[in-house]
Amino acid sequence: MNWDMFLAWVPVGFALLLDLIVLGRDKVQLWHYVLIVPIGMVWLFFYPNSGYLVTDILHPFLHYKPMTGGNYFYEIEFWHHLLLFFTAGVIGLLLSFYSLFSLQELVRRLFGRVAGWLFALAVLLLSSYGIYIGRFIRWNSWDVFTRPRYLLRELVFIMTDKTKVLHIIAFSKVIFLCLLLSYCILVAITTLAASRRPVTEK
Repeated sequence: MNWDMFLAWVPVGFALLLDLIVLGRDKVQLWHYVLIVPIGMVWLFFYPNSGYLVTDILHPFLHYKPMTGGNYFYEIEFWHHLLLFFTAGVIGLLLSFYSLFSLQELVRRLFGRVAGWLFALAVLLLSSYGIYIGRFIRWNSWDVFTRPRYLLRELVFIMTDKTKVLHIIAFSKVIFLCLLLSYCILVAITTLAASRRPVTEK
């Protein structure tokens, strides 16, 4: 879990880097885009790692062995494990939503509000598929750079298997809806809090 938690922070680092490149400038110039595009792509490849932490919550159910041989949910040790992974999942979601909101704001600034939301929806959809890949196929984000040909061949094989495609759709659909609902709630709370902030008179 320590490694997964570290990977969950990686998209935040790239989001902050993109903020440094764009924010505080009246006009985004060509050389900014030269940096934004590759850094944004790397951010996208690593972004599913944050939401992936939610799926780690299954580990206590898979690996915990009851000391008494009875029902595990009566044992405090099981709840320690469960709440630990639950907390990690919540942190992962908050990190993912922070970096997504940061990039959505950058897209909104450059191309408008509608483009910002279309960007967020596309990222959440791709991230849902990325979480599936990480959980079931066990690929890593850096495989895109270290084994691109192998990944491409395997993707073609997977996407031509009807059973696998139906499994991907079923899982990704649930994850996408959960991520989208959670993200919209968080954005709504953030917007409401900002609207109620008192205006400081100059």
